[in-house]
Amino acid sequence: MIHPRRTSKALAAIALAWVTALAAAPAAPAADRPAATVGQAAAEPSAPAPVRYLWAGASVFDFSLDDGATTRTGYYQSMSPPPVIVRPRDLDSGTDVQNTVTSDGSVTTVAQTHRASGEAARFTLPKGQVYRASTGWSVVVGGAENNGPLRVWRPSALLPVANAIEGNQVTGIPSGAYVYRVQPGGSVHYMAVAYSYQGVRTVGLIDLATYAFKAYGTDVDPSTQIRFDDQWFATDEGPNHTLHAVRVGSASGTAPTGLGDGGAHRLLAVVGDRLLLGDPEPDSGEPPSVVAVSAVDHTRRSVLTSAQNSVAVAQDGTALAAAEDDAGVWWVYHLVPGGDQGLTASSSWILTPQESP
Repeated sequence: MIHPRRTSKALAAIALAWVTALAAAPAAPAADRPAATVGQAAAEPSAPAPVRYLWAGASVFDFSLDDGATTRTGYYQSMSPPPVIVRPRDLDSGTDVQNTVTSDGSVTTVAQTHRASGEAARFTLPKGQVYRASTGWSVVVGGAENNGPLRVWRPSALLPVANAIEGNQVTGIPSGAYVYRVQPGGSVHYMAVAYSYQGVRTVGLIDLATYAFKAYGTDVDPSTQIRFDDQWFATDEGPNHTLHAVRVGSASGTAPTGLGDGGAHRLLAVVGDRLLLGDPEPDSGEPPSVVAVSAVDHTRRSVLTSAQNSVAVAQDGTALAAAEDDAGVWWVYHLVPGGDQGLTASSSWILTPQESP
């Protein structure tokens, strides 16, 4: 159980794709058969292969239907394009940044691409620094074997060649702590960290603007699932998938609120103030679906039925899930905070039989 802490061209091409997609395939009520997204044939009812989400940003998402052998790119509908003015020092502009990490011997290089604008940056990590995770423009590194202090690095300029980087050491994590998890989520402002120190396991978030770590729970099992966005930090513990949530930015010592058990369903994402559950235990007999639990009033409702098991978290705090509509057409749905019930699901990309392997 969790306890409170005790102590130019690319842009024009993508913009045209948005406009064309919106004109050709508007979101439709569940009872109406939707039109096909531009570039795709009209879909006949057919269950697609399981979707494997490879990356999700604010303008596009990459996915595969053959376990990663082939990468496809999908576009969102019913949304505004992300900002086109991008700067590494502007964390908000990083919601559409994709990080690619390569290693050549002892040299690790991070290449960053802003998918909507095509702007790029590239830098090499200092010797002795090990890549742990990234979100937006921010790259978190540490020492070998999960020891040594964590640091946050960002490029100093938008350059397609290696350039100087600006980094800062994370504060608030005890010296000598064993950091066993560094995990991105639905945010470019925070990064989750779990560490063990003097026999106590602690979980929390690094504020990527101030480089300060803040704890949101202690005595947490290493297998605990962590999900978060800019508003809420949530966990899923134990065989019953016991849920807890605490508002990001809460005063130190604030106890996470218990939200009951997820039952057969696992915590997959946090979108706004909703915890998204899905991927039921295989032996539960529960059909795949996506359920939303409110972190505010604890109410639950079904969001998507006849859904696939996986849910992807986008860096802008939204999420993606594949499900069948009432007409038997399979879509990738874009799950966005807001609306009368706190979460809206917009059909965004048709999964046609032609896309199945």
